[in-house]
Amino acid sequence: MADDEASDPRTGQRGDPQRRAIHAAAIAQFSERGFAATSMANIADAAGMSRPALYQYFRNKGDIYASAFVALFDDHVDRALQALDGDGSNGERLDGFLQRFEGDLWEQMAASEHSEEIMGAKTADTAEEIHQVVARLRRGLDAFLARAFPGRSQAARARRAEWAEVLALSPKGFKFDSPDVDVYRRRLTTLARGVAADIDA
Repeated sequence: MADDEASDPRTGQRGDPQRRAIHAAAIAQFSERGFAATSMANIADAAGMSRPALYQYFRNKGDIYASAFVALFDDHVDRALQALDGDGSNGERLDGFLQRFEGDLWEQMAASEHSEEIMGAKTADTAEEIHQVVARLRRGLDAFLARAFPGRSQAARARRAEWAEVLALSPKGFKFDSPDVDVYRRRLTTLARGVAADIDA
């Protein structure tokens, strides 16, 4: 992944501490002010650097937005996949997977009154990059389900596909009534336990 990132000036050098500081500052400013009201000066001040220094890393506010949110999703995917590879029952690992990706992102977005504006600021390119990051999440989930419920038969493959689909789509429906974070997290836990019970049956 490092080679891909180094070749992409928008999302490159993910481990660079200065870029990570800019990402964190930008997300905090977008969350506090909204995308439209956030300026490059706001982001530079929050990152503890000058505007000219900020322009050495990013061309404009949209460039920072794209890089910051792709990196944010990438970090959440890393944590979710680590939860799947951790210790515990299938239910505990699936719950950790859902909490680290869906739950933590919902908590971060729910904390901002500008969340709809922030998410609406995505460009087609940014949406595609996030889609690719989420595809990595799905591959990790598929690998986990193959280990938890092995088998090459058509029936086994179909069951795994059904569980993956439910785990991917249900969290979207859980947001329909804009629940608070605790309610949303409880729904994720119930989903994880239900799928795990089916796997373990």
